[in-house]
Amino acid sequence: MSTQSVFVVGGASGIGLEAARYFVDQGVATTIVDVDDAKLRQAERALARPGARLLALAADVRDRASVDQAFATGAARHGDIDALIYTAGVLLPATLADMTESDYDLTFDVNTKGFWRCVQAAMPRFAGQGGSIVAVSSSSGQRPKAGNGAYAASKVALQFLVRALALETAPRQIRVNCVCPSMLKTPLTDKLLADPTRGSFPLSATTPLGRLCTEADVVQAIAFLCTPQAAFITGTAIAVDGGATAGVPLKP
Repeated sequence: MSTQSVFVVGGASGIGLEAARYFVDQGVATTIVDVDDAKLRQAERALARPGARLLALAADVRDRASVDQAFATGAARHGDIDALIYTAGVLLPATLADMTESDYDLTFDVNTKGFWRCVQAAMPRFAGQGGSIVAVSSSSGQRPKAGNGAYAASKVALQFLVRALALETAPRQIRVNCVCPSMLKTPLTDKLLADPTRGSFPLSATTPLGRLCTEADVVQAIAFLCTPQAAFITGTAIAVDGGATAGVPLKP
């Protein structure tokens, strides 16, 4: 692990929290940024350990001033940035015919424009040559579902922002990629799996590897993209979905 300082945006819960935990455990100076101050403080306590270099900062990716302030504060504490991990996102289920304009705007403001704001705040703070930016997209960007069209479209847009940024940052050897998880194993999906009204059709039935994605699966992919072993990987979207977007698996 050559990364010395990382920013994890959306780091108070979910994939972001698990990514922050990984980097803290690796001895990396870690700044977590999140809009939810209460969850941020919980994350700070959960990640605290002797010798940990951890900073938790509240900021809203929809607000440029708070984003700029968070990156300035984090860089002042931990020095130049080696990696930016963008995990912030919202999913507001609704059909496109019924979705409100405010929810549509919020979806894109957080899932795509927020990434752009964080990139602009981070770029001057990358040290010289080298570095990694990883955004969390979604398998919905390859295979949308009815009722999450705006979310899927925002994740496709995020993937294209990643590709364009990779071209623009290549002269500085800053690599830019995204990971695309499928449905994650969470307390919510555990409840769905246990719901007797669903019948015998499991949520994992469309995944060739036969199980749901976990936060650990996604974090391992993020971590790899920040290592020297990924030195020639940029401008790509890595599916972390057990083969779900590859096609329809054989029935058992």
